[in-house]
Amino acid sequence: MTGPMAGLRRDRRSLRENPPEPPVPTHYEILGVASDADIETIRRAYVALAKANHPDRRQTEDDTRRARADERIRAANAAWHVLRDPQRRADYDRSLRHGSSVGGGSTATAASGPGAPGAPRPRPNVVGARPAPPSGMVVPASQASLWRYVPIAVLLVVLAAVLVVSAYATSGGSGPDSPGVQEAVPVVGDCVLVVMISGARAPVPVGCGTAGSARVSAVVDTPRPCPTGTEPVAVPGGRSTLCVQF
Repeated sequence: MTGPMAGLRRDRRSLRENPPEPPVPTHYEILGVASDADIETIRRAYVALAKANHPDRRQTEDDTRRARADERIRAANAAWHVLRDPQRRADYDRSLRHGSSVGGGSTATAASGPGAPGAPRPRPNVVGARPAPPSGMVVPASQASLWRYVPIAVLLVVLAAVLVVSAYATSGGSGPDSPGVQEAVPVVGDCVLVVMISGARAPVPVGCGTAGSARVSAVVDTPRPCPTGTEPVAVPGGRSTLCVQF
């Protein structure tokens, strides 16, 4: 059979045997934004798409759905990699207008050439690059609540360090042999009450009108003797001796 009908049948048979490839979506179509969208709109669309298809949210799904989510997030990464950079975006937009590829991508054309009937419009393919997220790493949903306590934990560690240093400094200078620390020794004219502490006599400063108190007549360095008519009372620490009169 010849004529128009024969040519039409041949075209139909050719389409059945060699169906045209579906057009590859553009980076803008992948992110769901207009081609003239600003960078902030593109960034928000990318972050939303990355979170929605994150592996942590697909753990309960079957392998087919997880594979589709992985494919969508790879496509979103590739789109963001191109559109976030002004120069790469300008080259990409220029390739869309002229029907060429950018950055190693290929264009989808029919087997009979770009001018054949049913040939799709050439568009760059999606590359599988994985650029870093635009605003830091995307925290998995299972760990997002833990990050709220990080500042509190850091503050507690700092406070604990301050307390340890303060305690060490205080204990290091509180001994009787520490330099610069003076014993609280009563002076001549003060009154003390002599009491027994741990089996030894020790002076306790009191008012001079207190019953049983003694007045300090002299203070000598241990082991020097006290003047006649006074009684020695050692000061805790063993460096000085009070000479008292009752």
